[in-house]
Amino acid sequence: MWTPPTDAHSKPVTIIGAGVLGRRLATLWSSTGRPVNLYDPSLPALESATAYIADALSTYCSEQGTHPGHVHFTTSLHDPSIANSWMVIEAAPEDLDLKISIFGRLDRMLPKSTIIATNSASFRSGELVSEVRNRSRVLNTLYYIPPRNRCVEMMSCGYTSPELIAFLRAQMEEMGMLPMVVGNESTGLIFPRIFGALKRETLKVLSSGVATPAEIDTLFTDFFGAKKGPCAMMDAVGLDTVAKTERHFLAEERGEEGEGLGLELEGRVPEYLAWLEEEFVERGRVGEKSGEGLLVGGERGGKHKPGEGVWQEHAVDLSGL
Repeated sequence: MWTPPTDAHSKPVTIIGAGVLGRRLATLWSSTGRPVNLYDPSLPALESATAYIADALSTYCSEQGTHPGHVHFTTSLHDPSIANSWMVIEAAPEDLDLKISIFGRLDRMLPKSTIIATNSASFRSGELVSEVRNRSRVLNTLYYIPPRNRCVEMMSCGYTSPELIAFLRAQMEEMGMLPMVVGNESTGLIFPRIFGALKRETLKVLSSGVATPAEIDTLFTDFFGAKKGPCAMMDAVGLDTVAKTERHFLAEERGEEGEGLGLELEGRVPEYLAWLEEEFVERGRVGEKSGEGLLVGGERGGKHKPGEGVWQEHAVDLSGL
């Protein structure tokens, strides 16, 4: 039986993972004066996140007319401030075993009232609770590119307390977010399933040399009046995350469990996914966080059309990211 935390305004929100999404979540939750902990075992990752948050938080608070809360950075999961959190949001890499382990550790160390959420779009929170005893406090909370995007999708793990969802929804609305509750457990929740279809066709067009990333995004933004096209959005999310998410979706479509690592069997890796992994992920060109991707770092994505010059590949140091 889940009971609400005593003071969600003075107790911190803890973010697990200081990567692209983790540092943005820390910026969002600290933007109205709330305290935030940002945990990552990598010191270089925290140092990179510190520089980002120092700039982004002041800018966002100035735009919103709010005052920033204190952000505490730590490399220890046993930091006393984490144990005092009213909510912990997991934003670790899309690795199923890693997430299951993190959820088990958090469940054992945190008070029963502390909400444990995952920001994963690939995995349903119900897939992450095999080591969790207090499952009524677990759910998906899917943010997109915070703090710019305000929508958050909330989804039960199958055991989540209805009171918890109502409580968290009120907290998010107070922050100016737009929470939406997913009606049934769904891999990919709502928008990632819709975006997944667009993303898959975009990669097919690129891998077959039909168009370049710049051409695709120009067509998309011109037609829909959007600020970004699908290639820019994939660069922002991270091409490594895009590839892992696609593998998981494909595995689930085929009735398989896990992260889709068995797709290599019988040559079942689709051409567009193999192209993305070989040309970008394996070479460290994963989008904004590496400085090079489909659009980031210049026109580099897609197969070359006849007559186009051959570009040089660059090694990218991803340490700490």
